[in-house]
Amino acid sequence: MLRWHSLTGKWSLPSYSLLRAVPTRCLPQELVDRETSTDYQEWRDRIESDLDAQGCDEDEPNFLTLLKTGSGFLQLLLPQLEGGCLLAFSTSFRAADYARVAVPKQTFTYFCSSPKQVVIGVNELRGHAGVRHIALDRCPRCDVFTTIVASNFDSSAKVIQMRNIFKATEIARCRLYWDYARSKARSGELLCARDVALELVGHVTAEDPRSHLLLGKLAIQFHDKRLLREAKGFLAFLKQDWAIEELKNAEKTKVLEF
Repeated sequence: MLRWHSLTGKWSLPSYSLLRAVPTRCLPQELVDRETSTDYQEWRDRIESDLDAQGCDEDEPNFLTLLKTGSGFLQLLLPQLEGGCLLAFSTSFRAADYARVAVPKQTFTYFCSSPKQVVIGVNELRGHAGVRHIALDRCPRCDVFTTIVASNFDSSAKVIQMRNIFKATEIARCRLYWDYARSKARSGELLCARDVALELVGHVTAEDPRSHLLLGKLAIQFHDKRLLREAKGFLAFLKQDWAIEELKNAEKTKVLEF
């Protein structure tokens, strides 16, 4: 019987109307080339090694979040996979974003678990719910995602390792995209900067305040009041008062530093 920390209901998450209208934008080829370069892959691998070296307590709370609806957990039934594919998320925010975008009419209970609890829970779900695969941090705006054989989640160490693999990619991509968007903003290519920043928020992570601060400054430059309001909404949700003050100051002085 699973007895994890849980939260019930729908989260009131901020959002960008531009992302709702166009969930996916094409990345500049220059950025695509950087992401597939050997230097980038080596840097991403170093991040993973650093995460592994930091270690993690197997009782660390809120390590992964599952979405429970009715009597079961949210999973996908895919024709190319045997059994069910359980959806798991590295943060509750990511779980709530997926629920809002992919299954907006359902209300979920958010089960937040430690690595040790994940092992127990996955073993139970394999035996009683037909779960054979796990998708970690599936993006609700993408069709392509990676699955992991559920039997690999048979120890806390493996659960931590799997999460580190995904988090290393997230951290590396976030920095790559943000650096690129900021450089484009500094060179005056504002539309490119905005679109890459939106891709970062929609497909990599919405939990890095730098992306929203950048979008807020671009909104000031574009005279886009809605985008500015939405960027401030994200920063308020993330409790980044310093960034909101920076935007307010930029509005007053008309001085924008990217």
